Amino acid sequence: MAAVNMLPPKALALLVALAAPVAAFAQSEPAVSIGHDEERDAMVVHASIDIEAKPATVWAVISDCDRAPKFVPNMESCRIVDRDPRDRWQVRETLLNITLLPRIRSLSRLEFDKDRRITFKQAGGGDMRIAEGEWRVEPLARGKATRLRYDAVLALNMAVPHFLVENIANRDVPALMKNIERDSLEDEEKK
Repeated sequence: MAAVNMLPPKALALLVALAAPVAAFAQSEPAVSIGHDEERDAMVVHASIDIEAKPATVWAVISDCDRAPKFVPNMESCRIVDRDPRDRWQVRETLLNITLLPRIRSLSRLEFDKDRRITFKQAGGGDMRIAEGEWRVEPLARGKATRLRYDAVLALNMAVPHFLVENIANRDVPALMKNIERDSLEDEEKK
């Protein structure tokens, strides 16, 4: 403590300034549960993370198709193939390139409840037998922070061992949530 008191005021100010971005980007750990629905032969995913960014900032990240390949692990592309003129829904085509699996093309219809919820469901075609679920954006700390929830039921149209799919999900879902947090914190810093 005595060494800090001996620092010249300019050096102390520089030390505080350098430490400030670290505090601003403090991140939390996502809660993730990966299970299996025997009846539907599908993977069930539940994930959540608390993010020190406003709900509108988090919403801007998760609803941006062009930006999705930056935060979704293994996503090569996201393309809007159809949309409501008022942006209440979109049909998106995504391509995933996951090690040990063939390239996965998915076509999904997304419904938007602006700043609150995105629901998605397989829109036919593609390599997914089941792809349905939702993203929920919940305000915390009087709207200064956000709890982001992701719930999904997913199954490929191809035979892939359950342990392989679940191992990939156990790696990629936490990374997905952390990447959204990272991008949201970066956007919040820019404001």
